[in-house]
Amino acid sequence: MSVTDNQVWMYIGTYAGKEEAGIHVAVMNQETGELHITSETAGVENPSYLALSADGRHLYAACEIDEGEIAAYTIDEQTHELHLIDRKATGGGAPCYVQLTPDGQYLLAANYTGKNANIFPVQEDGSLGEMSGEVHHEGSGTHPERQDAPHLHSAVSSLDSGMAYVSDLGLDQIVSYAIENGALVKAGVTELPPQSGPRHLVFHPNGQLAYGINELNSTVTSYARNVENGVLEILGTVSTLPDDFEGENTGGDIRLSLCGRHVYASNRGHDSLVHYHIDEQSGELTPVEWVPVKGKTPRNFAVVPGGYVLVCNQDSNNIVQFAAEPDTGRLTPTGHELTLNRPVCLMADLNEVEG
Repeated sequence: MSVTDNQVWMYIGTYAGKEEAGIHVAVMNQETGELHITSETAGVENPSYLALSADGRHLYAACEIDEGEIAAYTIDEQTHELHLIDRKATGGGAPCYVQLTPDGQYLLAANYTGKNANIFPVQEDGSLGEMSGEVHHEGSGTHPERQDAPHLHSAVSSLDSGMAYVSDLGLDQIVSYAIENGALVKAGVTELPPQSGPRHLVFHPNGQLAYGINELNSTVTSYARNVENGVLEILGTVSTLPDDFEGENTGGDIRLSLCGRHVYASNRGHDSLVHYHIDEQSGELTPVEWVPVKGKTPRNFAVVPGGYVLVCNQDSNNIVQFAAEPDTGRLTPTGHELTLNRPVCLMADLNEVEG
């Protein structure tokens, strides 16, 4: 398949055994929405979360296993096939999140069962240097099954690359760390209500507002960064569910529209995306719609150039594409899907996209 200007390349992480195809490379026609898988990569177990370098030349995978590790790949400039160049231990179990700081200097990782978060320097060739910083959390929450210990679910960089925000599902906390010469220095703690279960966090393009999805109580919390120490302060919280839903549900993922006017979050159980409008003055959220994801257990999704949202449905083995209306942000299924085993993360390469 030839590469044209209107193609968006994507990398898909799955739950897979070491001998199975764990990471898939796909391409999307930005004009028509058409999707194709072009290559697959085996050799690592459970590459359940991915991070892509800003120049589109390197990919990093969190391998969610008992002795956690990060796998680093170079990406072929023409075919976009992956070539493993490095593996680094995280010193903790079940790493479930990786992210590069926006300046590209460091990679952050969160270990769900290891009670720890890590930071690694990124080398010029895309490989990782030795771990330069690590933090450990202690304690427990009040949920009898899910909060027996710290469960770090994400480590998210501020847009200025100066802070890392670690969402701890087990402690109902977001812990703020300053990134100082490759170390993580604690700056403060944001306490959430008991049994919230903070999971993922995204920053608004203005760098001062953030939105976090809470897994256990199916809510989204709005935050503002403290101007002095960078610690998050709660602005408000809204449900991810419609008022008439009575079944079991957990929050999955959260994303902003590329225009910064809309927030989307996924429900696992209700199996939907909830769409919120952002108030320009207060930053608070108002629900607009709930959209069925045409699958089961939407663990992760991505907002992709061209006006598309792609949802990874873990338990129905499909990735479903939606078109986002440019002005309102409302979502409509396009009919395009990918079928693959247990998709749980999708990262799109924005480097080659025009506009």
